[in-house]
Amino acid sequence: MAEDKFIIQKTKNTNRRIIIRTTDEMADEIFSIAKENNVSVNTLLVNCIRYALDHR
Repeated sequence: MAEDKFIIQKTKNTNRRIIIRTTDEMADEIFSIAKENNVSVNTLLVNCIRYALDHR
């Protein structure tokens, strides 16, 4: 089975707020990846969550 590559896509407006807690190191990495890909942290996290849910 071929693995799907994780691709960050612009997302439509989201309107449900959730709060997550993470380590400083993980937060720094998330902010860095978002900046490198010119997307918001929210867009990156929505993409990560969608990918994880689709591949569970």
